[in-house]
Amino acid sequence: MTPAEAQQRIAALRTELGRHDELYHRRAQPEISDFEYDRLKQELATLEGAWPQFASADSPTQRVGDDRVQGFKEVAHRQRMMSLDNTYSETELRAFHARLARLLEAEDFAYTVEPKIDGLAVSLTYEDGKFVRAVTRGRGDRGDDVTANMRAVPSLPLELARQGKRVMPKVVEIRGEIFMTQAEFERLNAERAAAGEELYANPRNTAAGTIKLLDAAEVSRRRLEIVLYSLGHCEPQVVQSQSELHDQLKAWKLPVVEKIWHVRGIDAAWAAIGELDALRRGFAYGTDGAVVKLDRFEDQRTAGATEKAPRWAIAYKYKADTARTRLKAITIQVGKTGVLSPVAELEPVFLSLSTISRATLHNEEEIRRKDIRVGDLLEIERAGEVIPAVLRSFPEERPRGAKEFDLHAAVGGKCPVCGGKIARLEVAAEGGQGVAWKCQNYDCPAQRTGRLVFFCSRRALAIDGVGDIVAAKLVELDLVKDPPDLYDVPLETLATLNLGTAEEPRVFGEKNATKVVAAREAARALPLEKWLYGLSIPDVGETTARELGRRHRNLPEVASSTLLRAVLEKARLAEQRELEAPASRKNPAKTDEEKARRKELCARLDAEIAALDAGVLAGVPADLGPAVAASVIDFFAGKPGERLLAKLGKLGIDPAGTVVEAGVFTGKTFVLTGTLPTLKREEAEQKILAAGGKVSGSVSKKTSYVLAGEEAGSKLEKAQALGVPVIDEAEFRRMVDG
Repeated sequence: MTPAEAQQRIAALRTELGRHDELYHRRAQPEISDFEYDRLKQELATLEGAWPQFASADSPTQRVGDDRVQGFKEVAHRQRMMSLDNTYSETELRAFHARLARLLEAEDFAYTVEPKIDGLAVSLTYEDGKFVRAVTRGRGDRGDDVTANMRAVPSLPLELARQGKRVMPKVVEIRGEIFMTQAEFERLNAERAAAGEELYANPRNTAAGTIKLLDAAEVSRRRLEIVLYSLGHCEPQVVQSQSELHDQLKAWKLPVVEKIWHVRGIDAAWAAIGELDALRRGFAYGTDGAVVKLDRFEDQRTAGATEKAPRWAIAYKYKADTARTRLKAITIQVGKTGVLSPVAELEPVFLSLSTISRATLHNEEEIRRKDIRVGDLLEIERAGEVIPAVLRSFPEERPRGAKEFDLHAAVGGKCPVCGGKIARLEVAAEGGQGVAWKCQNYDCPAQRTGRLVFFCSRRALAIDGVGDIVAAKLVELDLVKDPPDLYDVPLETLATLNLGTAEEPRVFGEKNATKVVAAREAARALPLEKWLYGLSIPDVGETTARELGRRHRNLPEVASSTLLRAVLEKARLAEQRELEAPASRKNPAKTDEEKARRKELCARLDAEIAALDAGVLAGVPADLGPAVAASVIDFFAGKPGERLLAKLGKLGIDPAGTVVEAGVFTGKTFVLTGTLPTLKREEAEQKILAAGGKVSGSVSKKTSYVLAGEEAGSKLEKAQALGVPVIDEAEFRRMVDG
């Protein structure tokens, strides 16, 4: 793999993982299982390790998922909320034990084994025994304040039960998981079916979406539940182990897991995992694994943590539930990018508390690799409560005459939605490159609908109320061609949209329409990066949009970007440099004279590349590579980009970038850790960016300063070990002021 190929694959993986993070953490609509997600992340980590020049602090391998959404106040956690590393085998679990044995310098120590609940992580704060705040995990250091919504959860006590003369903590953070029971989920879906509304996918996603509603009354109506199992900040400390904590939570009359195992040694832990697997389907909440933790808090402190996860705990993921059924047909869906995706239409089968009639097939390459044909008996799984996936077929059970699937032939060489031309597209597939098919009609109704839904999503422009059904109706009525056309749809038209049928009408309503109008007006003021992300520009993910927004003043400047053209020029020079190198594998020099000439040429090329790096490309991250640059330039040079620019100009929408001129922090990289006395983390970051600096999520020898507050953790220790300057808020303010 060449450096250019590695950079391109790294960028593609970051974009794909970023999309899945958005779907899981913010939209509560995951498309793939945890196993598939972890496999992609491991591939990215391996590539970043092999090509460190393309590393980035914003990479999904360097941060926890972020569930923050617009509309909620952000609050800092007193103690960071982390994610857990996953393992899928007994061998990996025993390797985890071996690592701890080295860290603790012991062979035998106590564990707890607990159910891994499939819900939304939250941290509750009680002061002097009274509930005062609930905050989602967010990005680990701070999350969304959902206190009002948590007060609507009936099983949550608003005051801790007192135990005689036992000390009640002055302040305590208690971590847990919000979930929805299967019975409540089925009740909600029955209501939606009766009203002709789109059904919710599964309890986990519904619970996660519910707690982020801005209407506490609706949250109360949906009857969420919570279970608590972990400790954050506690002042003073009242327990010394995980098993003691479980008993203390019960004494405070808080809802806890039905059962935990207190065991000694990894053999006993493995046995407990098996016992839990036999019991977990009878629990009120969904479970997808077991969490193994060092029991003693002192041992946990000794083991420590990485930037993302504790070393003293791990999640063992159970094998997904599977079932067998027949494949009736393969239908084709068209997404917002135009890619044609095959879907398995199944004979209905009961799996993971739901009746399954459809499953994803991803792409034609996977169908061929698994040798799946219409009429086959299939084994399907539903891992992590996401869209079911096909594991394998059983050729020995195949009906006579079943033919290999040919997507191009199945759709007659045309897009099944608009009838437009389709073209072959090289895509990453297991075992190498595969082939997909893409509709070439940018105005295909399926693509228009997908782009409008994405445009209105919370992580883009946060225009709540425009989901799949509303978007499809707006496109069907030709009211919206490009996403910004939504601004032209009058309130009265939105209010009278019939989302049902002529026989059974279902009107969108004035209340919903008013919310959409208010949200779209608020979106006018959003920064350039949000618009770049929301407009579905090919290869522009959230990180790329943010970088483009920091380096351009407006959309027209992006469209004619000098910086992006410099990225392409650097790539061209680097490719020529590789070809002209005297020892080039593709084109080695044959004579000493030729070697000398090519050596001189390479020196000139190196000088041109260095000039670009020191000039227009100074500080540009690897994420803004040649593939992204070409994609953005080509988009705005084509009719879709020209049309969007013209439309936004007509609407008077001119989102501003956050271009930073040279300042006191130009060329400096900061890492933030702990809680600052007066500044919120975002405020400190904005001050750094406004002064020309950069903010990183990890400490290295290249870090200029670590800005540390109270309860600074491993980042502070690493800075001290590397000799990186550590400053407090007072010193930081003096530096900002010059």
